[in-house]
Amino acid sequence: MKVFVCFFDFLYDNEGKVGWRMNQDAKEKLKETLYREMMAYDAGDPARIQHFVKVHSFAQAIGKTENLEEEVQFILECAALVHDIGIKPAEAKYGKSDGKFQEQEGPAEAEKMMRVLGFEEAVIERVSYLVGHHHTYTNINGMDYQILVEADFLVNYFENGSSADTIQKSVEKIFKTKTGKEMAETMFFPKPADLSLSETWAQDALQDLEDFIEEQGIYIRQ
Repeated sequence: MKVFVCFFDFLYDNEGKVGWRMNQDAKEKLKETLYREMMAYDAGDPARIQHFVKVHSFAQAIGKTENLEEEVQFILECAALVHDIGIKPAEAKYGKSDGKFQEQEGPAEAEKMMRVLGFEEAVIERVSYLVGHHHTYTNINGMDYQILVEADFLVNYFENGSSADTIQKSVEKIFKTKTGKEMAETMFFPKPADLSLSETWAQDALQDLEDFIEEQGIYIRQ
């Protein structure tokens, strides 16, 4: 028996005309394919591979915790995978890969890869925009843009060995999401654990022990 899996949701307008859009199963498969393509694209360069993998992981976590809409989350994760795709062409063309050159060279590379894989044009267009702006921290428009920037910063802080002062100032200036701020604080400015004991801690502990003994039916010889 053959099993057919449909990767499209069919839509009907008021006149009964049919349209379609890619469903979530298809998007997940495309995202997985994009992940593998980026691994192949950066083959032999574990630092770059680990960088985009970590940025994707942070972006995915922040987006889900912030309850992004499904399509925005999908675009965010795709952009996180390809955000540094401009490094190679920038190095080949200019001999360096500063953020400005990444933004110049990255969009065309991302568009080419995503079209070959079959992404929808609207998704390609937005991902291309994010790739071309991920080192621009003014006029951030959209939660996908904001979270991509935060995820990239979180990874770069550690990889670049950024100072506490640099981290604190940039988090205060650029970070907007509650989740991103909490992640930065947890990693770089953890609050000391509260080890203080209440005034009645000994009495409470003794009572807990007595309750346990009674529940277990334990007899203690006097």
